[in-house]
Amino acid sequence: MTTIEYAYSRFGAERFPLPSEAQLSELESRIRIRFPEDYRQFVLNFNGGYFKCPEIAPVGEGCPLEGLDSLFGIGASHPTSELATPLDLALFDDNDPLKILPIGRTGMGGLIILDTAPGEGQGAIFLKQAWGEFYHLVDGIEAFFALLREPTWK
Repeated sequence: MTTIEYAYSRFGAERFPLPSEAQLSELESRIRIRFPEDYRQFVLNFNGGYFKCPEIAPVGEGCPLEGLDSLFGIGASHPTSELATPLDLALFDDNDPLKILPIGRTGMGGLIILDTAPGEGQGAIFLKQAWGEFYHLVDGIEAFFALLREPTWK
């Protein structure tokens, strides 16, 4: 069982239907990027969903403790969890062409952000607090899932 499969079995509440390669390619064409290969495979094989708010283990000095609420997907069950909505694309100034993309939400209103800019750093995942800073979490979607753990606040 992969890290992602384990996290879904342990913390998943709802998975979105899997998209086709054509749906993913259409999204990439519409937003004018190509996702990092590991993230493309994640979307095709898992496609986001809702989670039971597992903790995202803080990494580095000052990184806050947050819980994962959802990862966005293609054809999500609710419009606020759709991947790459026009609102998500317009959240950050100077983000055209697309350099960063919200791919999820935390229980405290923060965002999980994917670095989509070509070159070094592409595929890195960040936490953006609702009213705070950006924190680099990991490089790659599988490493992100490795950060998920049972909440200590229960």
